[in-house]
Amino acid sequence: MNKKKIIYVSACLIIDPNDKILISSREHKSDFSEYWEFPGGKINTNETPEECIIRELKEELNIDVSYNCIAPIGFSSFDYEKFHIVLMLFVTRKWLGNLFPLEGNKLKWVSYNELKKHKMPEANKSFFPTIFDIV
Repeated sequence: MNKKKIIYVSACLIIDPNDKILISSREHKSDFSEYWEFPGGKINTNETPEECIIRELKEELNIDVSYNCIAPIGFSSFDYEKFHIVLMLFVTRKWLGNLFPLEGNKLKWVSYNELKKHKMPEANKSFFPTIFDIV
C-alpha cells in the first residue's frame, strides 16, 4: 500500500502558431530544480483540473485562457521517491495577454525534437508520444 502523499497537478501544453511548445524552468523549486516542465501547478481543494490550469496560467504566465480553449489530452501517474503525482495535461493554442514569467521561471519555446533533449520529470516525459501526434 502506498503511504506517500499523492499530489494532483494540472499542466498545459502551450503551442504557438509555429508549433513551438512552451516549457518552463524549475530553478526556484526544491523538487526538480534543474528540470524543465509544462506550466501548471497543484490542484487546490474543491478546484477542478480545468479551474486549476486557468488559474495557474494566470498566476505563472500572466495569460488568460478560457474553458473553450483548453482540451484535456491525458494524464500520467508516477511514483517518485518522496511522493506520487497524478498529472493531468491540457493543450491550448489560444490565450490572451503577453507571456511573462511572474514566478521567476525561465521560459523557452522549443520544437518537439528540442523538447525531447531537455531534462524533464518522468511524469511530463510520458506525454511525448501524444505530443508528437498533436504538433
